[in-house]
Amino acid sequence: MNIPIIISGGGLIGNYISLRLRKSGIQSKIIEKSNDLHDSNSSIRTITLNPRSIKLLQNEGIEISSSSIKNIFASDADGTGRINFSSDDIGYKELSSVIMFNELNAVLRKENVSNTLFNTEIKSINYDSANEETEIHLSNSTYYKSDLLIACDGRSSNVAKLYGFKNIGHSYDQTAATFLVNASAKNNHAYQVFSEKGIFALMPAPKGNNIFTVVWSLDNSLLEKYGLEDFIHKNLKYFERKLGYRMDIQSDILSFGLSNHYIDDYIRDSVVLLADSAHSIHPLAGQGVNLGFADADVFCSQIEKAYEQGFKINEPTYLRKYSIERESLNLMMLKSMDLFVNAFKNDNPYLRLIRNLGLNYVNKSKLLKAFFIERASGS
Repeated sequence: MNIPIIISGGGLIGNYISLRLRKSGIQSKIIEKSNDLHDSNSSIRTITLNPRSIKLLQNEGIEISSSSIKNIFASDADGTGRINFSSDDIGYKELSSVIMFNELNAVLRKENVSNTLFNTEIKSINYDSANEETEIHLSNSTYYKSDLLIACDGRSSNVAKLYGFKNIGHSYDQTAATFLVNASAKNNHAYQVFSEKGIFALMPAPKGNNIFTVVWSLDNSLLEKYGLEDFIHKNLKYFERKLGYRMDIQSDILSFGLSNHYIDDYIRDSVVLLADSAHSIHPLAGQGVNLGFADADVFCSQIEKAYEQGFKINEPTYLRKYSIERESLNLMMLKSMDLFVNAFKNDNPYLRLIRNLGLNYVNKSKLLKAFFIERASGS
């Protein structure tokens, strides 16, 4: 069976691409290894979308409840460094929006139920250079030929492994914990504290007034004496004092190990990597999913141009434009996040002084703050 595009991975990015290209007249089939429409962490996990990502979803008719962030307050708990980012600095309505992951995932999946094969994986990939087609064999014994195979199947991408892409990455030796709390903070403010007890972020969640989501990155060495949940319960008051708000945990605590990775070339033959299959970064700035949507936007734009101009959708010139634009930007963001993580993990008093001076210097410069905000917003 021939299908123009096969998408491995029925998550946010894979479903967005399928929906957008279908509206442009380009058909696809999604291969998804899970067997339902729902996420098991349905009531806890949040994602932060910048204005560009929100606009991309709205363009495809996707609307979902969210909490708006107008101000972000970041501080060094062990020093005097402070910085405040405000949407007013650049005349935006908001800096970002916090969304429940499962709600957005369910909406996007429902748009693509008819063209998704659930409970299925790709078992082998072969490229037919004579016909410029990719031959794909699935776990259900189905066989497809496709002009393009798109990998949106996460940082442990099955497609990347099967097709021999070189994966470069390392562990941060950190664990991220996320959970919901009741707090009296302002509902359009977000907070980030860098401390010896980890990087702690508090953001409004679309669960009603005074419900916030916590994302807490902890060095694994902190967890050697206590388990994760014991450590969190013993040290949450530390951040209550730093922020001046009482926080009562309202959900289970989810956790996952932190690492980064990148693929040094997103395209091989007619196989294309996007989003987490091609790169992943530290969640420090909440930019991972936004980089994925930016990848998808540039990729879809190039495929749509090729299709509209009468070229094959796997025309190398258009595919290469996607990789040229996105590879360097994604790698730069990865390196930038690593620089921040390393700077705030280091307890050297001289480095602490420098980073506090740096935070305060940027906070006084409207030009620098506008520069950082515009980059984070996807401008």
